[in-house]
Amino acid sequence: MDKFENMLRDIEKEYPNDMNKEQFYKVAHISKATALYLLKSGLVPCRDTGKKTRRYSIKTKDVIIYLRDRAAKPCRFAAPAGWYYEKSGVRRQGDIVKETMLALDDEKITKLRQFFEKELSEYDDLITAEQVAAFLGYHKSTAVYWCEKRRIKSFKVSAKYLIPKICLVDFLVSPESFCIHQKSLIHRQLLWEFISGMEEGINHFQDS
Repeated sequence: MDKFENMLRDIEKEYPNDMNKEQFYKVAHISKATALYLLKSGLVPCRDTGKKTRRYSIKTKDVIIYLRDRAAKPCRFAAPAGWYYEKSGVRRQGDIVKETMLALDDEKITKLRQFFEKELSEYDDLITAEQVAAFLGYHKSTAVYWCEKRRIKSFKVSAKYLIPKICLVDFLVSPESFCIHQKSLIHRQLLWEFISGMEEGINHFQDS
């Protein structure tokens, strides 16, 4: 059984019946605002008691279903553009990045692909999970998880995953990548650099 399934079993043991909103956002590793969106939109079923404290009651089985579905189709659970800003009055960089990436047209996706190809130009055509993790600022286990779940096309040699560089780029320009809930600082900064350059009309894709 992999780490994800073990995590789900641990959640079921800790919360055999149900949980409140605070417990939900902690076990799901999402923000309070995202938890509220999921509950209010009905994407995660809940019982609204109307109380000021412990207002929402969520069945653990529904949380497990959400976590499984999110792992398979993360974009299904993305809040609509502007939702976080409307609720908090503050637009966080991570929200702007996700909203901007999901709104890219085909031409800008092509430019984003060129951006990542240039950023990865010094790497070999085949790269390891460790190199992917280092490039994006994630733990090695995250890159391995992406390979195991075939989010990134790869193959295994001597118990190690090798990823064709082109397949990593395919992943990085996909909606699935844009919808990663907790992007690393490096990953977010790479996308922010692209967005800033796109808005300023800077051509990142010409060799200096």
